[in-house]
Amino acid sequence: MKNRPAPTQPPTVAIALMVAMTLALGFIGMVAVVIPGVLLMVFGGFGLLMMFVAQYFLWARWLFPIVQRMEREREAAAAQENSFDPRP
Repeated sequence: MKNRPAPTQPPTVAIALMVAMTLALGFIGMVAVVIPGVLLMVFGGFGLLMMFVAQYFLWARWLFPIVQRMEREREAAAAQENSFDPRP
């Protein structure tokens, strides 16, 4: 018997995202014909989304591990300070 390779899954998520983006751009294009100012709102919303993405990477990927390490060091120092018993 020959060893058959396992069947691969089709890229359904990528296809769905491309279809959704195409439909969204088509809808925005049709609305922009009637209301030209809608493109400014789309650019503003995209800018707001990019600020949220930048904030996520700033805090979750860079600053959060630093804050965790500082908190562990502070708790260790407090535990060491509290463990000293001056009574004879």
